[in-house]
Amino acid sequence: MRRNFFVDRENELEQLEQLWKSSEFSLVFVYGRRRIGKTRLLTEFSRDKNSIYLVAAQVPYEILCKEFSERIKYSFDLPFSGDIVEVIDSITKTVNKKILIIIDEFQYVVEADNSFPSRLQRLIDSELSRRNLMLILCGSAVSFFEEKLLGYKSPLFGRRTSTLRLRALNFPQIRGFFPNYNLEELLSVYAVVGGTPAYLEKLSGTKSFKENLRDVVTPESYLYDEAPSILRQEVREPRTYFSILSSVAEGKTSQSEVASVAKVDPRSIVKYVDLLEELEILVRVRPLGYRKPVKLHFRDNYFRFWFTYPYKLRTLLETGYVEEALSHILETFNNYLSKVFEDVVAEIAPLLYRRGVIETRPIQIGKWWHKDMEIDLIVREPGKSTTFVEVKWGRLGHKDAEKIFSEVEEKAAKTGLASPENHYLLVVKDFTDKETSPKPEKHRKIIDLKFLNHLLEAPQ
Repeated sequence: MRRNFFVDRENELEQLEQLWKSSEFSLVFVYGRRRIGKTRLLTEFSRDKNSIYLVAAQVPYEILCKEFSERIKYSFDLPFSGDIVEVIDSITKTVNKKILIIIDEFQYVVEADNSFPSRLQRLIDSELSRRNLMLILCGSAVSFFEEKLLGYKSPLFGRRTSTLRLRALNFPQIRGFFPNYNLEELLSVYAVVGGTPAYLEKLSGTKSFKENLRDVVTPESYLYDEAPSILRQEVREPRTYFSILSSVAEGKTSQSEVASVAKVDPRSIVKYVDLLEELEILVRVRPLGYRKPVKLHFRDNYFRFWFTYPYKLRTLLETGYVEEALSHILETFNNYLSKVFEDVVAEIAPLLYRRGVIETRPIQIGKWWHKDMEIDLIVREPGKSTTFVEVKWGRLGHKDAEKIFSEVEEKAAKTGLASPENHYLLVVKDFTDKETSPKPEKHRKIIDLKFLNHLLEAPQ
């Protein structure tokens, strides 16, 4: 089913390989939310190396120690046993070659023995810093890594050599999963499952988008139950988070609106949104140029899709009316896809600059809104240049484009973000009047999916 995953994690793999080539001790933290590909990356990296790989579980520390000793027996045929820290000391003294030790789901080790980081720190300072060891601590508990390991109060603060936070793949990177899909089909897939490798792998590049979509919304499928499963694992009050995400999917964007619809105390909504941001499900969006209240948007397309469709259609889906639900999704999908298209254009704005489509250096990238006015995307190099971008998921001709350019120029004048040099870009699904161009002025440009497809197919 799967294409070569590591075409999309080459940078991370290369960074680890460079550290491995060093003859010095290195301590590396690798973390990121569940399903993002950490274990797959480290499994690939550890191939053909003198490695010990422990995947920790929520079990007593004594069992973790026993499992670690078993991994050493398997990898090196050495009879070490006892405390993990002591065994690391023993094996690095005994084996006269570079060793790679990976402890995955490291948060469970600390949960089982909270003295572990302090004891490891003492061993690093006294012995390991002079040994040819690469130690990787990996996990999916983002807050644990950022507060307990990366924070200045951590015993391991200042000992790490490198940190890798793995995030979802961006839109251009998913092409390798579906080499035969056209750009609209790729956008559609991205709108449904986002850039999480484990989710992309559940789909098939040999099936049509509709067939893959049916697989996602079928109640027996992995992806149908994944969103509630993740939330139940990560949060203490799943029902509250379901209500919050459902309200954002319905178009509520202010924290006060979301609190009202979700029946959450407005004074406590911040803590829920904080965790959803940490899990990279939601993001607070602030307008460029104004300190207005933030808007809540989905950062993760899979959760956006799940709360827009399967969650709302669960009665139909779970009573056997999958085809009826699928028809509803397809009938309304263009409206849903238009929001994702806006996000994708913002995501690839730096690439558009490198290719000369956007003429403004992307120092600042964001949206702008005020009262009932909004501009989809603004790219700024303060004091020098600004590009105002409108994104439309539809077929537009010459007259439509003229009208949109006039409207965005009028709005741009009210933003306070204009520069000595201003440009206007219209990004559409399909521009039908290819032989004409609205006002042949340098500061106005139109691009569509066909153009974007050529741009994304070219070497990056």
